Amino acid sequence: MSAGVLVLHAWWGLNDDVRAYAERLRREGYVTETPDLYRGHVATTIADAEKLAKGLDGARATADVDGALTKLTGRADRVAVLGWSLGASYGWELAQARKAAVRGLVLYYPGMDDIYADTNPPTLVHFADHDEFESLADVRRAELVANGGPTAQFYLYANTKHWFDEPSRPEYDKAASELAWQRTTAFLDTHLRR
Repeated sequence: MSAGVLVLHAWWGLNDDVRAYAERLRREGYVTETPDLYRGHVATTIADAEKLAKGLDGARATADVDGALTKLTGRADRVAVLGWSLGASYGWELAQARKAAVRGLVLYYPGMDDIYADTNPPTLVHFADHDEFESLADVRRAELVANGGPTAQFYLYANTKHWFDEPSRPEYDKAASELAWQRTTAFLDTHLRR
């Protein structure tokens, strides 16, 4: 039985960080798809990333993500979605729209609206405790709501900021990133290989 992961980039675009994570998954035996929502454009500054995100055609991006999932399900029997920030939002929407196809959902610092639904597949969520985009109070509220069901796991990483899992960013925290990756791969193994 084959296992696949749809890997969805943050608002920077399909950069080397995301490509490296996809390659790590491939080395661990997963089939991957990494759709490029910006069609070749990559940002390195917050201003450029904001411009790319604001210019993103949401309907087209949703279609790109859906098409990548369709392609992946043709190559893998069991599929999960892994996304960072912007990619987490598209991943969550995809999991709602394609419930039968998505066996697990891993979200790194998603928006709060992304985790209130009670129809998520098994979900693993990684948050920074000093996130300028998501308040800790909102994270705690979301954790309480999501933990009403048996399928959500929340982790808060001490002394980290948004983008703590992205090696090209100054906010990168190696220890937190490695711990989050261990939890991510354990989660994927549980839901895709057992």
